[in-house]
Amino acid sequence: MGPQVVKHRLDSTPVGMIAGVLGMVTGFFILAFVWSLMNKMSVGYFIDEIFIESDLFKDKIITVSVLFNVVVFWLANRAEWYRFNRGVLAVVLLAVPVIIYFN
Repeated sequence: MGPQVVKHRLDSTPVGMIAGVLGMVTGFFILAFVWSLMNKMSVGYFIDEIFIESDLFKDKIITVSVLFNVVVFWLANRAEWYRFNRGVLAVVLLAVPVIIYFN
């Protein structure tokens, strides 16, 4: 038998799924903040009028929010947290049909 691999306590699929959802939320709020700064409007306006009320940009906003998980995935991959990455990837794959629906 080879050497025993020590698993990090955060290297699990459920933790990766939670991180994937938090990554999407973080990506959404970063986008909302940047958009609000560039357009001199409030984040509340972005959420209410641009995201919730308008179907025009929903798919693009969700796509940008999900793309934040690419950074999370890359960092976990560098740490060799493969179980964690399964959870992040599951969230990304679940978001794809939502993006397609709004497209």
